[in-house]
Amino acid sequence: MTRQNFGLLGLFGLASTLACARDDAPAEAADTGSSGISGSPTGTGPTVGDTSPSSSASADGTGSGSSAADASGSGSSGATDSTGEDPTMNEPINPIDCGGAVYACGDGEDNDGDGHVDLADPECTGPCDDDEATFQTGLPGDNMDCKQDCFFDGNSGQGDDGCIWDLRCDPENPGANINCEYTGGNNCNNQPANQDPECVMFCEQFVPPGCDCFGCCEVQTDEGAVHIFLNSGPDCALDNLDACQTCTSQIGDCGVPCVPDTCQVCFGESEPPEGCDDNECVIGDPCDDVSDCAQDYYCLLGCCYPPPAG
Repeated sequence: MTRQNFGLLGLFGLASTLACARDDAPAEAADTGSSGISGSPTGTGPTVGDTSPSSSASADGTGSGSSAADASGSGSSGATDSTGEDPTMNEPINPIDCGGAVYACGDGEDNDGDGHVDLADPECTGPCDDDEATFQTGLPGDNMDCKQDCFFDGNSGQGDDGCIWDLRCDPENPGANINCEYTGGNNCNNQPANQDPECVMFCEQFVPPGCDCFGCCEVQTDEGAVHIFLNSGPDCALDNLDACQTCTSQIGDCGVPCVPDTCQVCFGESEPPEGCDDNECVIGDPCDDVSDCAQDYYCLLGCCYPPPAG
């Protein structure tokens, strides 16, 4: 079986804490444009624990918290249709919601006309994604901060998940297109040694294998692996990686490593490695579509993931 480029996911797991940025960085620098794909370091991360969907963790850095629904289907959607039933229930014919809202990657339509619908589309990072054509989520203001929080939880800005990574501390310059150019300096050198453990617990459950918690993902190409920042440009897509900014993976601090030997389907792929009859999930249950998952969970890259907070 050959590995093919395809889709993305949000994963679930626990990991040990390592170094990540948390600082009072200088004012934002001006945008000078994209530099395209080039070689970048490959991060090595912790082994993610095998945890069932019913034990979905949620935490935040302030105690106010966003929380993922558990396997009982408590979900974040509260809307009802004319029959009195939740229109975003996890049924094959109904949309997949993000905190009660339905976006392009969960509306049951092939919005970009590429033959792939919703989470089967290579550019869909999860149900909190309103752009099937590129890796950007298409949500106004989403992930436009120099200090990134959890990229995959459906909201932007610190305060609900304890996650923080300053794009201006990455010499690969992934924030060039959002006025967050690399500055380095003492603010980055003096950053705390460890990512907040609450960030790791909360965010990793949504992260696709091969991605860190901040939107830097490894993609396999004919020339080898590259790391791309998902929000690096309006044309950044699986078939247009030259339009993507490279990034330095923080997967060792917070993220989910891609481990092909475990028969994972990783970011940008559609099948498990050659020699694997079926894909295996680090967390959650294997799935062919959303009907195989618990209520309000979604199916991405062959695994069930908990609903993001939105």
